[in-house]
Amino acid sequence: MRKLFPLYFLLLSLPTMLFADIVYQGKRVESWPEEARPKFNNSSIDKPSFLLSRTDASQTKSHYAAPKGKIYSLTLLVDFSDKPAPVTVSDIEEWLNKEGFNRDGCNGSVRDYYLDVSNGQLDLTNEVFGWYRAKHPKSWYESLKDYTGSDSLMKEVFAYFDPQVDFSRYDNDKDGTTEAINIVYAGAGETWGQGLWPHSGWSNEKRDGVRLTHHQMTDMPGKFSIYVFVHESGHMIFGWPDLYWYGDYCTMGNRAHDLNPVAINDFYRADQGWIPFVDVTSNDVSLEITKPNEVCYRYKNPARPEKEGLVWSYVRNKGRNQVLKGSGLLMQHYDFSIEGNTAERGLGLKIVNADHADISHTNKNDQWPNPGSKASAFFKSGTYSEFSDEKYPAITWYNGSKTGLKITDIGTPGETLTFCIGGNCPAQESSSSSIASPTSSSSTEISSSSSSAAVISSSSSTPKPESSSTVEMKIEKIAFDVALQLDNNYGYATLDLNGEDIAKILGISQSEIADKVKFYGVEPDGTLNSRTTGEGTGHWFDKDGKIVAWDVNGTSMIYSNVDLSTMTTKIGHMPNKVKAGDSFTIRQAIVYENKQVTFEITVTIQERTTRISNIRSSRRGTPGNMIFNVLGKPVGKRTESGDMPDLPKGVYVEYDYSFFTPSP
Repeated sequence: MRKLFPLYFLLLSLPTMLFADIVYQGKRVESWPEEARPKFNNSSIDKPSFLLSRTDASQTKSHYAAPKGKIYSLTLLVDFSDKPAPVTVSDIEEWLNKEGFNRDGCNGSVRDYYLDVSNGQLDLTNEVFGWYRAKHPKSWYESLKDYTGSDSLMKEVFAYFDPQVDFSRYDNDKDGTTEAINIVYAGAGETWGQGLWPHSGWSNEKRDGVRLTHHQMTDMPGKFSIYVFVHESGHMIFGWPDLYWYGDYCTMGNRAHDLNPVAINDFYRADQGWIPFVDVTSNDVSLEITKPNEVCYRYKNPARPEKEGLVWSYVRNKGRNQVLKGSGLLMQHYDFSIEGNTAERGLGLKIVNADHADISHTNKNDQWPNPGSKASAFFKSGTYSEFSDEKYPAITWYNGSKTGLKITDIGTPGETLTFCIGGNCPAQESSSSSIASPTSSSSTEISSSSSSAAVISSSSSTPKPESSSTVEMKIEKIAFDVALQLDNNYGYATLDLNGEDIAKILGISQSEIADKVKFYGVEPDGTLNSRTTGEGTGHWFDKDGKIVAWDVNGTSMIYSNVDLSTMTTKIGHMPNKVKAGDSFTIRQAIVYENKQVTFEITVTIQERTTRISNIRSSRRGTPGNMIFNVLGKPVGKRTESGDMPDLPKGVYVEYDYSFFTPSP
């Protein structure tokens, strides 16, 4: 017991959250119970998943809530007579939303963090109201038993802001419940598990026709940091549990850094669809080359494929993960039948340490701040270059049976990391990331869908001299024209890539394409690039058609995310980077044996228009929008309050100026 007392008093003396809490019906819980787990209506969202083995792709439904695109979050500010507001509303808005926010050393805003870890797929935008002066001093709420003080303040804050706020705006998926309501209070949290200690909570409040089920409280002592808000949002929005006995390898684990929180672990990120899963079986033999932030490999327990498995990915101690003490393959063992990480029920997600070291989840000293992070947790060349049942007999499925997984020849961490799945891998292809461009071509027309025009041409080329292969590549090109509307939320158009025609060119059936082909982006000079920078089998391109990483402040302009199973692609643009009339040409390709099919897609940006056939139902809209008749002649515009001009019955077209933003 002697060792526990100093730690205990240290916890009580620190001003902000160390253990992050989930509070349900006034009680601390390690994870949300099933009836209270956050949900998001994402049935239309496809999450990429690929198989190394030649079997049908498994379902990719998220285990946790998985919102995409712009999510509106409400933040309500409250201060006290004994703890007045230490910063302004504008300060809070920047802390939560401003790109590149760096006050007090923060690495970006809360919005920046989630844009980073989601690869641009989640834009968490907070709308801020306040400050409200609470009815009682802060000390009054802090002195109440358990979380009754925070419950009292929560109800008080909701009631005060009700006349000012339309809470239904924060029901992003329109399922009758809000996703993200935050209460930020002046001053620091004081006592863990009591009063106003930062936490993610639950309520039965109902306002503006929606239930305000999930909310979170974060303290604002006057100095900015983003960890607490980021962590509690993980509980509130996605339903992620606290990862006790896990370490620094995820923001839902230890509090590794306040100003630059560690990224969400790659297993949770792949579950969201932010990076793809690559499913592996015991029959696979494959030499893999991977990059950080690229994919998450998944090996399911054959006896419990929907519940248990091993996952691994290349994690490098740079960027959001720079606080970690090592780089390499980081392996995790998951079991969805164990909710959360508790001493009583075991660990739903744990690190498989390369140095064989395991921790006891019954030892409170290993809950926090141990185990932290360590270089020897990562698999890499040298001492820990292989994983197998023989090398790691203690790593088994939770029923005690062997895993059957074998990974060998793990390389040295760098820009990329290589490893072999299954053992006895073939030699690495010297031309795996680039193939020569064609030298000549001729073209003939093929049939196309009504939404795009397609032209196919053919050519042949021999590989570049550095390639070990001497097989001549037969290259076919299919050209498409796509009209894309202006959109401020990564909206997309779906393009049919003529899978039946492509299958004929490749000499395989359309159902075999996803399993048999290799997928590439094509640089403007024709070089094939194996690096995917979009969602799943997708790419971001700059204005010249070069493949680039997603970056709201960079050169990324157009994305194309291909689904090989349906041979369609979703094409969209970066918000606030394009204007009506802009045109871009991008290229992607699939390769099978010595045959290559290149998709050349010309994307033209159009104005955002809406067809109006019922004036009564379209009476209110965006102020200032121009209204045209069917012949394209302007007939009026909406008033400053958004009312339609006085027009006779008929069909009109409305041009939405809120989507028109000039290119930088």
